[in-house]
Amino acid sequence: MHDQMKQIPSEKRKSTDVAVNAIDSLLKDADQKKMTADQVVIILDALAGADDPSLIARFPAVLAICARKGIELTSQALFSRYWQSSPKRQNLEKLLLVSASLFRQHYSKTPKNLEKITESLKTKYRDLFSGEIIQLSDGIEVSIKDMHKTLRMFASDPKDAKTVSSQIGPAWSTQLYIFLDRLFSPKQKDLVFKKLNGESFTKTEREYYSRVVRKKLEAIADKEVREIAEALAGK
Repeated sequence: MHDQMKQIPSEKRKSTDVAVNAIDSLLKDADQKKMTADQVVIILDALAGADDPSLIARFPAVLAICARKGIELTSQALFSRYWQSSPKRQNLEKLLLVSASLFRQHYSKTPKNLEKITESLKTKYRDLFSGEIIQLSDGIEVSIKDMHKTLRMFASDPKDAKTVSSQIGPAWSTQLYIFLDRLFSPKQKDLVFKKLNGESFTKTEREYYSRVVRKKLEAIADKEVREIAEALAGK
C-alpha cells in the first residue's frame, strides 16, 4: 500500500491530504453537527470512489457516526444509482461488508440496518476476507487493519467496545468471522464471543448455549467431522 501511495503525484497527494483532513474534521465534530442519512450516503459514496487508501480507510468511521446518532441507511439509498456490475457499487458493497464484520467483532453498538444491507453480500464476496487487503476497482488496495484503526478512533467509547482478549485475538484471521457467519446465527456468535471473553451469561443465555451452541462447537471440533470436511472441501 505504501508503494501505491508513493506513486500518487505530488499535486494529487496534496489534494488527497486536504480530503483526509476534511473527513477527519467532519468525524471529530460530528457529535456537534446535525447529519442526515442523505449526507452520510454522499460521504460514503465519495469515499468508495476515492483513489487514496488512507482516505478510503475512513469508511467505517463514518458508519460509527451513524451508530452513535442512530442514522439508518438503506440499500435503496446506497445502491440505486448504480448497475449491479458497476465498479463503484462493488466498492461500496465490499467496504460495507468489511465494516459490518469489524463492528460485529469489536462493538456492540452498530449502525442501524447495516447487517440487513450486507447479509446478501456475504455469498457474493465469499473470498473477500482471504487476506488482509481489500482489492477495489482500478487496482486500489485498502488494508483491513487500517480500516479497523480508523474505526477505533471514532468508535472508542469503552462501554460500546467488545474487545476480544489480546491473548486470543491476534491469532484469529479476518476470514474466521466469515466462517462463523456461515455456521452460527448472530445470536449464537454473540454467545461464542461472550464465552471467549469470560463475560457472564443470563440464565436464558446459559441454557441456550449449553443446549445449542456447545453442541455445534463439539460437532465442529470432532476429528472425524473435520476429516470429512477437509476431504470434501478439497474436491
